[in-house]
Amino acid sequence: AYLSRAHAENAEMGCPLAALGSETHRQAPEVRRVFTIHIKEMIDLFARQLPNWGQPEAHAQAMATVCAMIGATILARAVDEPALSDALCAATLAQFQDTNQP
Repeated sequence: AYLSRAHAENAEMGCPLAALGSETHRQAPEVRRVFTIHIKEMIDLFARQLPNWGQPEAHAQAMATVCAMIGATILARAVDEPALSDALCAATLAQFQDTNQP
């Protein structure tokens, strides 16, 4: 759902990390602290879903996943071609599926 067209097309109803991430560094320290906490919580949520949860590599994989998802969403929202927007999200999602194969 995160990498869906609906999420990419509805920034006002979607993830604030993807919508406001590039502006956060200009905000007050309190705003940045809340943003940091939210990112860490999201990474931890993803890490807990991995079979190697509790290991350093699970944390690193979760960080990469969060970065890829947010980055793909930012780019999908930025381009003016719906097909490219869909392709960016699909390619990112395919990378996650490929890494979870035995």
